[in-house]
Amino acid sequence: MIWVGKIGRRNVAYIVFIAVLLPLAWALEESGPRGPDAGGGVMFGLIAWALVSGVFFIWNLILLIRDLSRGTSAVKPFIACALPVAIIVGSMVIEEIVMDLNRYGADPAVLDDEAAQRG
Repeated sequence: MIWVGKIGRRNVAYIVFIAVLLPLAWALEESGPRGPDAGGGVMFGLIAWALVSGVFFIWNLILLIRDLSRGTSAVKPFIACALPVAIIVGSMVIEEIVMDLNRYGADPAVLDDEAAQRG
């Protein structure tokens, strides 16, 4: 558990929160309504993540400024401030990769055959 001391308990707790929130949101989405009312689980996940991440970021930004002004080690608050930003950037990169795979992954001839069958 030495690595927890180096990274910080609140940073590990934030990562665990994200790891629990994703399956919870998916489970709520699967058990929720279908059709135009769908999306409640995803919205719950986004809202919960935004609220927790906003408070987490602001609190750690205050701690980062405090530690920098005192001249003490500011590694843990810096990591904590970078975590929400890294999650946003990471999710955008993953989304772009998945969209490219969906766009270019299928053989165009297969898509043409499907369009011909429908039309």
